[in-house]
Amino acid sequence: MKCASCGYKIGKNDDSYVADKGTEYSGKSVCGSCYEYDLSEPAVTVYYGKDKEPKTVGTVVNETGGDFRAHFKHTDPWRGYWTVESNKYALVNSAELLAYHESEEMLSRFDKRMRELYDEHGIDYARVFARSSNMFYQNYDLYVKKDQALPASLLVYKAKQEVDYYNPQWYRNIIFDEDTLSKLAQLFPEKSIQKDEDAFELIKQLGDDTLPEIQRRMKEKEVYKSG
Repeated sequence: MKCASCGYKIGKNDDSYVADKGTEYSGKSVCGSCYEYDLSEPAVTVYYGKDKEPKTVGTVVNETGGDFRAHFKHTDPWRGYWTVESNKYALVNSAELLAYHESEEMLSRFDKRMRELYDEHGIDYARVFARSSNMFYQNYDLYVKKDQALPASLLVYKAKQEVDYYNPQWYRNIIFDEDTLSKLAQLFPEKSIQKDEDAFELIKQLGDDTLPEIQRRMKEKEVYKSG
């Protein structure tokens, strides 16, 4: 018998398990190493409501009973990130957690306020954290029971206003540093560039003309200064 996950030939004296429902290898035999790895390095960690102990989801272990399922998306042959899907719960918010970034403090306040609001209004929710190949990044998704999605979404909006969620300062220095954003804002005043997303949108609009247009505007700025 071979492990469905790694292909290891499972011997008579080896530990073996059956992959949980809602996993990539659901119902198939897996070796002890793959099972233990999924427990120790889960792809997804789920906190239901006020529960302090999380449930984990991976390729062979799913402690949520199939409420949530994990899938890995490759960005290249070696790197990628885990995504989550659910038939029972609706996604009402998604955020990127970046280690050591200034947005951490705001998202911590947002998370605390969401739990308070949902507990107060009787919303059944789950906080879902999905890791990536980048040790400094993971995704934070907020799910609620599907029949509660509308009031839950309105409470998300309320919490975001309270914690200043959309302040551009939380979305800077992720890809472009402060100096780069400042220079782009000066060169393209009509684009109101304040955060990384604005810079990406500019590059998307200009395409292959991005660099020539930047160089042209820089030369014009130099001519204006010298004049």
